[in-house]
Amino acid sequence: MVGGKGRALIVLTPQEKATCPGASVEALLNSTLTTRLLPALYSLVLLVGLPANALACWVLLINFRRCSSTLFLLNLACADLLFVLLLPFKIAYHLLGNHWPFGDYLCRATVAFFYGNMYSSILFLTCIGLERYVSLVHPFLWKGSSCTWGKVGICVCIWLVVGLGMSPLLFHPQTKSISSLNITTCHDVLEKKVHVSLTYYFLLLVGLGFGLPFVLVTTSYSCILGRLLAKGKHYGRVVRVLVLVLLVFILCFTPSNVLLFLHYLMGATGCNNITYMWYLLALPLGAFNNCFDPFVYFYASRDFRGWVRDAGGCCPGGVKTSSGRISEKAALPLRSSEDSHL
Repeated sequence: MVGGKGRALIVLTPQEKATCPGASVEALLNSTLTTRLLPALYSLVLLVGLPANALACWVLLINFRRCSSTLFLLNLACADLLFVLLLPFKIAYHLLGNHWPFGDYLCRATVAFFYGNMYSSILFLTCIGLERYVSLVHPFLWKGSSCTWGKVGICVCIWLVVGLGMSPLLFHPQTKSISSLNITTCHDVLEKKVHVSLTYYFLLLVGLGFGLPFVLVTTSYSCILGRLLAKGKHYGRVVRVLVLVLLVFILCFTPSNVLLFLHYLMGATGCNNITYMWYLLALPLGAFNNCFDPFVYFYASRDFRGWVRDAGGCCPGGVKTSSGRISEKAALPLRSSEDSHL
């Protein structure tokens, strides 16, 4: 996921410095990309994502009792909100010239929470897609209190799995002093032996935390889109929203995870630091997902707009139609009585 997830610069040997001087740790850490562009992009994510996700959490929490179908959305909003709350540390880190003055333990905790929230966002987005697919194909499976408790269990399992998955980051030192620059980096520079020891961990993390959810999300939304397109032009708005949802997921998470996978698949040589620059360019895309989520999943829904106007209202019912025509909610995360018409 974003802002340094698993990336590792390797200190060059004398031979590597002669072969590829542009890939040196000093050159990359001093670049305008890391000290100016990244903090500017993350500041934009903070300014947009903080109020948007805070509002989403508040509205969904108020309406949760009478509309328990918002459970996955609420957890997604909470994960996104936790992510943006950690951004000030990342912004300060980059503005200080990639210097971490807050100590190793806070660095470990920040890294673990930072990327844990990112992967939890991916998993909750996957659950939302699967919920929509099941509601379309087997609408009665999501009815009743037992289903609500099942969703609660899934959410708890996701947080536990993500917590266990991030635990190695808590047990390994994440800071490293760069004497030539008089700075202390956080999770950015690793020795070759540490890089090698973490290779299988990050390859597994990308495979299970992104690869599998990516297949499930693309498959479920593709099936939903195919079903709606087969029903005719009445579902044009729903199709457009679902295509946007799918594109946001693909564009935000795919570049950074693919580059992370390739970075650790390559040999642990300093000259391969150049892939770090490409990885850095992809990281803000993942961060911007935290800005897109509230607008794509929540504000595109008539239910959520109504809840913003009247936060104390009950869970709205389906939009009545004369020909069994689906409302936009039936394919979006918010459930409605119109699901049974699909």
